[in-house]
Amino acid sequence: MQTINLKSNSKTLFFLIHGYTGSPNDFNGLPEYLSKNLAVDVKVMLLKGHGTQVQDLDNIKLKDFTNQIEPELKADLEKYEQIILGGVSFGAQMAMYFASKFPVDGVFNVCLPYKLKFPFNLPGLSILSFFKKYWEKPISNQEKEIRKQTFYYKQMHANGLKIVKKANKLLKTELPKINCPVLTIYSKNDPIGNYKAIGYISRKIEAPHYIKIVDNKNHNLFFSNKSSEIYENIRDFYKSISRETKKEENKIAAIIPAYNEGQNISRVLDILTETDILNEVIVIDDGSTDNTSEVVSRFKEVKLLKNNSNQGKAQSMQQGVENTDAEILFFCDADLKGLTPEIVEQIVQPVVKRKYDMFIGVRNNVMQKAVTLFALNSGERALRRELWNKLPEHFKYRYRIEAGLNFIAKRQGNGYSWQKFEYYQTLKEKKYGFLKGTLLRWWMNIDVAYAYLLTVFQRLKE
Repeated sequence: MQTINLKSNSKTLFFLIHGYTGSPNDFNGLPEYLSKNLAVDVKVMLLKGHGTQVQDLDNIKLKDFTNQIEPELKADLEKYEQIILGGVSFGAQMAMYFASKFPVDGVFNVCLPYKLKFPFNLPGLSILSFFKKYWEKPISNQEKEIRKQTFYYKQMHANGLKIVKKANKLLKTELPKINCPVLTIYSKNDPIGNYKAIGYISRKIEAPHYIKIVDNKNHNLFFSNKSSEIYENIRDFYKSISRETKKEENKIAAIIPAYNEGQNISRVLDILTETDILNEVIVIDDGSTDNTSEVVSRFKEVKLLKNNSNQGKAQSMQQGVENTDAEILFFCDADLKGLTPEIVEQIVQPVVKRKYDMFIGVRNNVMQKAVTLFALNSGERALRRELWNKLPEHFKYRYRIEAGLNFIAKRQGNGYSWQKFEYYQTLKEKKYGFLKGTLLRWWMNIDVAYAYLLTVFQRLKE
């Protein structure tokens, strides 16, 4: 067994690290797939103590691996313009660790054992290594069948648990130092690692973080019926972080639905047109009977769309989405006071960095300060287009939209988060008078309550 080294005369290298008790074969057909489809160089180094017999791991320590990987990675950084690190299982730990140490262009980790499952998470379990060094691996029959022609140790080495835990201690302090984009792929029913570690990892990483959770029972997804899908995920990750596509992926559009906001909207547009992070500002005049369109038209850099009749907030938001090619959408109400460019950036940046699929700005209104459930229906939110596209049509109706987005973001992908800011919305009672404003508020509340009822039915269907 030896290092895999595929050459395509490329200036880009995929530097891959296999798992503990595995081999360069751990990636199955990925090296050949990357070489053929991306025309890049691919290296999978053979770690010390591997490729021979499991007894050769008896005296191997974590430092032996880091001391082996580091000089080789340094040498390749001198040769290549672009390096993507990648690893599976223990190799994923090493890939993440070295991504925190060196200026690589991206890193992917598959089935990272950051949070271990029972019984591997039991305190003191490593003491058993004094009585038994080698343990049969928990590999499914399907995986064994796929692995027939590949080399790997069929036993787990007791030292592996110590090494994995030490590697996790290293990662705990080093994760925040990763500056390159990260792709995390987890097996939902992995017998060794718990996919719920994603939340912790995502909070620690400040860099853009792409996440894929696969419904599978294998610890090594490269030897599952999902292997082709994983290859494509890694290919798409590389394409998304390449220098040519970074700019397009992070294009940000502000979308403002407005109905009879002639007295308020200029305040908001003054701020949005001064916010550097935004590439585009779009206003949808939803059939206003006042001078909303006239006020908006004074802002030459703002795109104005008009509805002949009132379609409702959700449909106006949809119209805005359809009229931009931006991948990140910042929705904003038209009657805000106290909004600043800094607040806009703080709402948008967690989505740009892929810490979350959606981030909500919570206003300093009495109701939003008092009741979190109402707060999370705030109109100021940044999200990715892919999340918007997942939203079922029955949520795209008037005021159901925010509750629907919260539901989808929580159930799929990288979730959402929120933060309170010192800005607020003009009260409906003040805008429309007490009686009409109160009626509109209750109409909105009933619509939101119905949206939450729809989420219950949606859960029952799943």
